[in-house]
Amino acid sequence: MSTPNIEKTLTTKETFIFKDIVGPYFNPNWHFHPDYQISLIAEGKGTRFVGDHVQSFEKGDLVITGPNLPHLWRSDDAYFDKNSKLSTRGLVIYFDHDLFSESLLGKEEFYNINKFVENSVRGMEFYGETRNKINKLIHKINNEIGFRRIIKLLEIIDLLANSEEYHLLSSPGYTNVFKGDDADKMRIVYDYVMSNFKTKISLEEIAEMLNMTTTSFCRYFKPRANKTFTRFVNEIRIGHSRKLLLEDNFNISQISYECGFNALSNFNRQFKAIVHMSPHEYRKLFLNIKTSIS
Repeated sequence: MSTPNIEKTLTTKETFIFKDIVGPYFNPNWHFHPDYQISLIAEGKGTRFVGDHVQSFEKGDLVITGPNLPHLWRSDDAYFDKNSKLSTRGLVIYFDHDLFSESLLGKEEFYNINKFVENSVRGMEFYGETRNKINKLIHKINNEIGFRRIIKLLEIIDLLANSEEYHLLSSPGYTNVFKGDDADKMRIVYDYVMSNFKTKISLEEIAEMLNMTTTSFCRYFKPRANKTFTRFVNEIRIGHSRKLLLEDNFNISQISYECGFNALSNFNRQFKAIVHMSPHEYRKLFLNIKTSIS
């Protein structure tokens, strides 16, 4: 049996490390590690998985994940094409989970830091002016040396901890239950769904790939994803539809079929259940935001 996909980041002599990761696509493996991770997407787009949360991402995406919270930034299929000229770039900070001790977090001055640490176990997506400021700071951190690097890291953490411009990602109470070869199995599931969500998804086929019956696969998948397989597939499809709705190249009926829904009524129902507004309202909202910005 293979071991869980636990990524090694920091050594015992390091408080934090900064990585400027450039490649044809992001790490396609579902993984987790004991350190905090701040991720800024400088180039690339795709689908982001954090715990049981699924959402599309693009350039500018800023997220922090807490210790042992499974995550994956999966690039769109176009990035995996052997003839692709696309590239990705991620600016990533890993910092030690012991940077702030429990006694320190209990101090009055660390109230917001403590709240930030607690929220990070669900994953946090930052936006607005906070994202703009972090973008500037994170580009500067690698120019510092010695303790000045720590000061710059603390400046970034302080800004994030005092910001109200964020969304929590995973569900309350989400727990990482991965063990053994779960990471490998979930990678197979994710790869299959991402490659086939535009057409008919075969529960029998994915179960066979994992040497399971359909019943045992559904029973296996739900506690690890914190949702049913059907819900998971629908979230992938709706995530893709949100991208298409913002591009304005298709009408809503065309988008529903492009995302694997056989009936427009089902698409509208699933979209509203996940996004809490209709596809038409979603397109109109972001069209108004785009117009006001320009």
